[in-house]
Amino acid sequence: MKILFFIPVYAPAWQFGGPVQSVSRLCEGLAKKGHTIKVITTNAGLPKLPEEKLNRQNIRNGVQVVYYSIDQPKGTIQSKELVAALPEAVKDIDLIHISAIWQPLGIAVQREAWRQNIPVIHSLRGALSPYSRRQKWWKKYPYYLLHERPWLQRTAAIHVTTCQEEHELCGLRLRSPRVMLQNPLDLNELRIDSEERGEFRSKHGISCDIPLLLICGRQHHKKGLDLIPNILSKLRNYCWDLLIVGEDDDGSGQELLRSLRNAGLGSRIHNLKMQPSSALNSIYNASDLLLLPSRHENFGNVVIEALACGCAVAISDKTGVGEDLQQDAPTGFGSVMKRENGIWRSWLEKWLNDPRRAGPEVAAWAAARYSADAVSTKALEIYESILNNPLIKPK
Repeated sequence: MKILFFIPVYAPAWQFGGPVQSVSRLCEGLAKKGHTIKVITTNAGLPKLPEEKLNRQNIRNGVQVVYYSIDQPKGTIQSKELVAALPEAVKDIDLIHISAIWQPLGIAVQREAWRQNIPVIHSLRGALSPYSRRQKWWKKYPYYLLHERPWLQRTAAIHVTTCQEEHELCGLRLRSPRVMLQNPLDLNELRIDSEERGEFRSKHGISCDIPLLLICGRQHHKKGLDLIPNILSKLRNYCWDLLIVGEDDDGSGQELLRSLRNAGLGSRIHNLKMQPSSALNSIYNASDLLLLPSRHENFGNVVIEALACGCAVAISDKTGVGEDLQQDAPTGFGSVMKRENGIWRSWLEKWLNDPRRAGPEVAAWAAARYSADAVSTKALEIYESILNNPLIKPK
């Protein structure tokens, strides 16, 4: 099978968050299964990418990737080089999988796919969630109605990663069929490891006996971190430390630290900048409970990563993967809660009275369900069902 992926930014532009990680892992998982996987993208976010790697094929972890030059370093991602190359790039492809809502380049890719009668599956990745639609709505709604919606109506399928994301599409009147495919995670290096737990805590001066709370990932208004200081200030009589790992996107991280320090909790805080993926196993193993009170989380990669290392989770009911946890995760994973101070404080108080990690049964559940291999296998089933659909016009 020959599959072409389009996403405006691709690995190793990790600063753009979860979608880059999820798409690259899916591509690599499919390539390992012997399929021809091609990616067309841009060099947005990769200013140090050597010029000799631009506008030509590169092999990255078994995937054929072409990084096309962007027209300008800031603003909307545009690439004349990519648009000009589309007729040849799309030629002889069986199916195109794109992730490009709100991205004009995605329209050009879909237009060329339509011209060459190639089915398209479009990953939304939360871009049409109510939270996303409310951001700069005066720009987004006209653009959606004029550009995005007409092409979404022509897709062979719309890819959603959680039941929450599917529910959020109600009312948009999109007639294309939905397919459910979870985010693939690289769980090969994420496992319960007591030795790494001890080494990390020793290195950072954290007692092995104290419960360690964790905030990990991008610090943004969407993550709802403003809920944390007020709750923890009322739990100061309990023993706990808080590890914060990640980059501040919009000032939310600075405000979190300021509020915690103003509440007299500064001595309990351990703050680290964004860490390489190789450090995550130590971070999750050292921690006992991940806190994610998001206003909206399309999936929640960090949740599954934490569980794979035996770290329990306390997450909001606006986190996409939360429904999976409530439906069939083993007991002891933690809690999925409404984003309300009283509810979170009460639950954390009970947990601090008897702090427990998620344990090996939960870790095994996460690995079996969300590994790159498992998700890639499911993706292939979806692609084959699309290509075998008699309503899809053959090339």
